[in-house]
Amino acid sequence: MRYTGSMTNAFVQSMARNFEDALRLMEAALSDCPDRLWETDLWPDEAPTGPGPHGGLHGSSPWFLGYHALTCLDYDLAGDFEPWHPPKPFDENTWSFPNRIFTRAELLGYVDHCRERVRRTLDALTDDAAARPLPATHRYRGTLYAVNAGSIPLHVVEHASQIRQFLTAAGIKPQPTEARTLPRVELVNYCLDLCD
Repeated sequence: MRYTGSMTNAFVQSMARNFEDALRLMEAALSDCPDRLWETDLWPDEAPTGPGPHGGLHGSSPWFLGYHALTCLDYDLAGDFEPWHPPKPFDENTWSFPNRIFTRAELLGYVDHCRERVRRTLDALTDDAAARPLPATHRYRGTLYAVNAGSIPLHVVEHASQIRQFLTAAGIKPQPTEARTLPRVELVNYCLDLCD
């Protein structure tokens, strides 16, 4: 993915790559999960899937971890600077907790939705927008937008890695994710060209 918005610099290019790597890892984790493990909790004692105290489901199954990571990415990119609602069918929730189990196809569609949101967000990112503190209504209120946005891929990688580790422990051999295509020297030269 190449982002060409008003803040095209090495920092935004780096963010774009981190988002894409995180989304690719989540996509692979969800794709590799067999049906028999889709609803199996990673931590059945600490976080069994079931109704939450305020409605919706909570848990630690692969589908839930994927839903949670993608919903957080989608919400945090909006930063509470605009009204945010998850796309259908993910609007079927109670206080952000899903009201039903989502399918692999639905979650893979959400990965695609998040890729497009990242593209639009980074294409429109300006220095001023990046330096805005998150509003008081956001869970990370006061944090600069760019600081928060830069940490989002880590959360996605965390949950995708947990799913992949769970699959490996269950005897599933996860497929390798697509390797980065630029050798290191080409990547460094590319970033230097952007800064000129």
